[in-house]
Amino acid sequence: MQTCIMDEMFRAEVEPMKNDDRIPRMGLYKVVIYEGSRFVRTDKENLPISAAEKLAGDLNYQFGHKARSKQA
Repeated sequence: MQTCIMDEMFRAEVEPMKNDDRIPRMGLYKVVIYEGSRFVRTDKENLPISAAEKLAGDLNYQFGHKARSKQA
C-alpha cells in the first residue's frame, strides 16, 4: 500500500480588489484560495475587510490550519 503525503496545503488569503493607492483596510477585498504558492480560485469578491477576514479564517479552519493569533 502506497501513501501520498500532501506537500502543499490549501489556504485562503485576503487581497485588495485593486492595486491603487488607498487608505489601508478601506475599500473592497476578495478572498483567494491557494494550494502552496499556486493560485487556485477566487472565492468571494467585493467584500468589506471584516467580512473577507472572517471568511478567510473560516476557510482556513476548514483546510485544517490553526487560527493565527492577532498579536502586534
